[in-house]
This record gives sequence, C-alpha cells and structure tokens, in this order.
Amino acid sequence: MSDLLQRFNALPWEAYSQWLVILPAGVMLLAAAAAVALRNLIHAALCLTLSFIALGIIFIALGAEFVGLVQLLVYVGAVAMLIVFAILLTRPSDLAGTKSPFAGIGPVTGILTGAGLLIVLLAFIFKSPLTKVAMPVAPSAPVADIGKLLMNSYIVPLQVIGVLLTSALIGAAVLAMEDKKP
Repeated sequence: MSDLLQRFNALPWEAYSQWLVILPAGVMLLAAAAAVALRNLIHAALCLTLSFIALGIIFIALGAEFVGLVQLLVYVGAVAMLIVFAILLTRPSDLAGTKSPFAGIGPVTGILTGAGLLIVLLAFIFKSPLTKVAMPVAPSAPVADIGKLLMNSYIVPLQVIGVLLTSALIGAAVLAMEDKKP
C-alpha cells in the first residue's frame, strides 16, 4: 500500500493539472449546449446540473476551493434540485394551452440572435480598458477563515438569505399545489 502511495505522489502533477481544467470545461460546454438543445425538460435540467458540477470541479482545480464547494453545494444541491422539483410539480395540463410568443421565429433566428449577442459581448470584452491593466492578485483565504467570518461577522446576512430561500421554496410549493374545487 505504501509503495502505491509513493508512486502516486511521484507522478508529475504539473503535467496533468491542465487536464483537470480542460476536461471539465469540455464537459461543461457540452452539458450546457445539451441543456439548451434538449426538448425534454427533465433531461435539460439534468444536463444543467452536470454543467454546474463541471464548473465546481474547474473552480477546485484552479485553487478556489471555497467557491468550488459553494458551487457544488448551492447550485447542484439546491438550485438544480429546485428546478427539477419545479418541473415535476408543474401540471402539464396548465402548460398545454399556453403558446410561447417566440414559437414561430424558428431556430435560424435564434442562432443568428445568439451569434450577434456573442459578437457584441466579445467586442466589449476585448475593447474594455480592463484588459490592458494588470489585475491585482487577490489574497488567498483558507476555507476555515471564510467559515469563521460567515459564522461570526456575517451571520445575520447568512440567516436572512436562508429565510429568503426557505420562503421562496414554500411559495413555490403553494403555487404548485392543486386547487380543490368544491
């Protein structure tokens, strides 16, 4: 066992570190594209969840462990599951009579609109004066220090966010309940 551990520690991790970002980035892009392209809402929500997981792995691989863990806990554990439950609780009979205002424009118009938006955003990014200035390096904070700050200095905002999310979940459950007609 110790021989296996020594061989594992002797691996040149610097050579593999770029793949810990590139592979999850590819998975994230494919899952995000699938989430947009799939017609089945459950499959689209699961692909979105996979995209959130890959983004959390990228943050962890880049050294932002706290942000990566928050990404995994909040987005995968809460937001993605809330989306899945909202889809499951929505009655299909309520959606059958509604028609989207964008139903007749077709996929070509959507692709052209998305490409135009991408061009405008890239132009703003590359013309921004921030790209010419060296960004300051943020001081690293261990996860334990961030946890202590959250539980001491920022406990009130953390509790307010918890109450807000709980009330939103209760509101979604009330909206999804069936109306009993006498």
